[in-house]
Amino acid sequence: MAIKYKWLADRLKEIIRTDIEKGIEKLPTEQELCDRFRVSRQTVRLSLSLLEDEGLIVKKRGSGSYITGLLSEPSDNIIGILISDDQDYIYPALINDIQSELSRNGFSSRVYVTGRRALTERRILGSILENPLRGLIVEGCRSALPNPNIDLFRRLQEKGTSLVFLGSSYDALNDCPCVKDDNLAGSALLVRHLTELGHTSIGGIFAADEQQGIERYQGFTEAMRSSTLPVPDEHVGWFLTRHINALSTSRNTGFLREIIRDSLEECTAVICHNDMIAYHLIEELHAEGRKVPSDISVASFDNTYLSSSTRLTVTSLSHRLHETGREAALMMVRRLKGLPTQSVELSWELRPRQSTAKLPA
Repeated sequence: MAIKYKWLADRLKEIIRTDIEKGIEKLPTEQELCDRFRVSRQTVRLSLSLLEDEGLIVKKRGSGSYITGLLSEPSDNIIGILISDDQDYIYPALINDIQSELSRNGFSSRVYVTGRRALTERRILGSILENPLRGLIVEGCRSALPNPNIDLFRRLQEKGTSLVFLGSSYDALNDCPCVKDDNLAGSALLVRHLTELGHTSIGGIFAADEQQGIERYQGFTEAMRSSTLPVPDEHVGWFLTRHINALSTSRNTGFLREIIRDSLEECTAVICHNDMIAYHLIEELHAEGRKVPSDISVASFDNTYLSSSTRLTVTSLSHRLHETGREAALMMVRRLKGLPTQSVELSWELRPRQSTAKLPA
């Protein structure tokens, strides 16, 4: 009996691998397995229990045995997390949410930090290619630009690594699902909030080389047009990834001072790409004698600790707690089960705070 149920367990592992490739999530019924392999119900149950102990299936009472997406060797169940940073801003919490959800589903993870540099991304991808992972959750570098590492991503896919993108994706990898923000609707929320406070001269600060920045700018201009408000080119300031890197490492805010001088002189409100930009912008505005919000209102995206750590709290957009990381992890788990996956856009909720105020009459 012991030899027979272990033999059957090995056959079922082969079925699991094949079913994952076909997108079949559920094993045949116990009776179907008895008939197919000409074994007793007891043998089938012992085999299924062995697979459940190994984490390859989960049995649901009255429903059957479902494939978890895990493979029998622990080294085959590692998911990489390719991320810009692991020490600052949203990243520690985001990584923890991804890892926690992967762990709940039986997968382990490794974190790789690109520093927002395509060359570092290439080096990391090259090292992963030597021992390909089951999956890779990717936050892209300068995602609004053509990426020089598409060849390595394609080679990973050829070796069986599943890709899920986080925040934005590369155009050349549009066959990979992405967990992203509903940036157009988010900008519209902020514009509506500011116009309801009486603001008509609203500026914006966006990332020029990130897909998120382009989408947030698009949402901003569309919402302003719907409100029949002009958006002069000079009221929009742009920054690049290198500015964010300099801001993070040496608090270099020179680009923000230029934006204040060149784009915000006539604005009574401004929408910032994220809380990091808003935080440092407020500091620079006060240094130049402009008070927030009496002289200019400031609003942003992400609702991080930075929205509450400056001299006043910042109006910001928020997702549901833990939503982004969990959604990315669950999308990866579905892909590893061979199930259909589609990109999703996460909705925003407005968190009004001290940095925005009604325009004085």
